[in-house]
Amino acid sequence: MIMSFVPKRRHGPELIDLPRETYSQAEFAGSLADIRKVNRFLGDIRAVRKHFSARVAGIEASPVRPVKVLDVATGSADIPAAIVKWARRYAINVVVTAVDLNPLAVREAAALAKKYPEITVSVADGLSLPFEDGSFDIVLCIKTLHHFSKDDTIRLMKEVNRVASGGYIIMDLRRSWVAWGLISMITKFFTHNRLTKHDGPMSVLRSYTVPELDALAESAGLTGHKVVKEPFWLMVVTGRKSYNE
Repeated sequence: MIMSFVPKRRHGPELIDLPRETYSQAEFAGSLADIRKVNRFLGDIRAVRKHFSARVAGIEASPVRPVKVLDVATGSADIPAAIVKWARRYAINVVVTAVDLNPLAVREAAALAKKYPEITVSVADGLSLPFEDGSFDIVLCIKTLHHFSKDDTIRLMKEVNRVASGGYIIMDLRRSWVAWGLISMITKFFTHNRLTKHDGPMSVLRSYTVPELDALAESAGLTGHKVVKEPFWLMVVTGRKSYNE
């Protein structure tokens, strides 16, 4: 029997999604530190900056009217920090609201955000965001979809679209055996964190393919979106606010 190049999508939980008493603050912080390294060295931040710069180009910003950004499921807020550093370099006024459902993540994000007054951090559920329609110029949701079922993925994308007044950038892994092998090797040799060792490979197997994610975006009403492949088995759903809900 010839093995498919794309593994069947798994539904087993990631350890980081289990009740918080199943891991310590130190373990969780170590896992987030590993994620920051992956984001930095495997192209996640580069891909976000690329798509963010394209989205922000059509938005007029000024000292009294900054570009309002929301980052859903922010983790330790390294993506907002990268956005702020990029914006400072090009003299673009941005303010970023970074939210996460896990209070431990919010604690880590708040610590990192102390260096960036442009970033505000709070607890919020991506499936039911506490913001009015069209509150943000650009909404980010980075490597989060694979944590959810298909129904909740659709619900999350609807919420992203709802609170965006301009565009959105939704990035996740692309499921493949090659991506699984790469992450398995990295987590085996470059970390001792048990959460990372389990969740890294599992996150690949829980992720979607490009056709699957495209279909989910359609179901969420993201008309006019496009799914773009990025290096290191990433993919990005990007587009402008859809109004056909």
